[in-house]
Amino acid sequence: AFCESRGFDPAWFPGIAPEEVNRHHRVPRPWLYEGAVALLGSSAERFLADYKFNIAPATDDRPYFFHYFRWDLLPELIALRGQGGLTLLDTGYLVLVGTLAFAAPLSLLLILAPLASLRRQQAYAARVRSGAYFLCLGLAFLFVEIASIQRYGLFVGHPLMATVAVLAGFLVFAGAGSLVAARVRRQARVLQWVVAGIVFLLLLQAMALPPPPGILASTAGRIGLTLMLIAPLAFLMGMPFPLGLSRLAGEAPAFIPWAWGINGCASVLSALLAALLAVHLGYRVVLLMAAGLYAMAVSVWPGRAPSAAGGANHLDVSVQAGRDG
Repeated sequence: AFCESRGFDPAWFPGIAPEEVNRHHRVPRPWLYEGAVALLGSSAERFLADYKFNIAPATDDRPYFFHYFRWDLLPELIALRGQGGLTLLDTGYLVLVGTLAFAAPLSLLLILAPLASLRRQQAYAARVRSGAYFLCLGLAFLFVEIASIQRYGLFVGHPLMATVAVLAGFLVFAGAGSLVAARVRRQARVLQWVVAGIVFLLLLQAMALPPPPGILASTAGRIGLTLMLIAPLAFLMGMPFPLGLSRLAGEAPAFIPWAWGINGCASVLSALLAALLAVHLGYRVVLLMAAGLYAMAVSVWPGRAPSAAGGANHLDVSVQAGRDG
């Protein structure tokens, strides 16, 4: 009755008949009606796949409500730029892609260029393995942080408070793990056990955590529980980097600044990659990929305990490298 009295065309309502649409403001086809019928019927998945824009519903794991862009539509939107086509682009997404396209070759240059001036203290294969180790660590650490900020933001219920809690928790507990790493660096297979713990806790975080928000009524309580849940993971994540530096100090001290540089470049790239991967795959997959990166790190450059003769100076060299960095 409302639509009839004002000359509106209904798109859909329960029991609508095809002849009740597209009567007043006529278009070549009743697209809104056809879309509603398709989405509410058995052909919903086919309709979503064939639609020009990405209109799949957002979820808690992929909370991008305004990501409509599809790459196969880009040429058409550019061709229609004179008719306003460019306003339909998801510019934030394209800026993210463009930033990654700029940062990736620049990071590669900054990683490879110092090798020309470094003495050949390591064989080529050893340099590749140690470089891959620190690259994987840099990528994985930020993957976990960014995914945790989003996931625990749903639990805490306040994005800013969740960001502060997660970042502070990772910095404090990872720092504690780095401190403990100095005392256990000489023990055999410590790196393998640390990474095994990280992978297990990441699988737990991805599949079973965080808990539902309703389990605690107060925001302060949820923040406290958030810190408790990420503490063991962050503690272990703080250990592989100093353990790797300690080993590198014994094998090729001149390469320590290079390792810091690789880790720093990887951290910049991982912040961009994590967002892009979350758009398409979700934050849970980002956590699982982080687990895979940690496992890859320890497989390409498996840790070993420093010798008694050379181990005494490892921490001093690593700390000095940190100051220089």
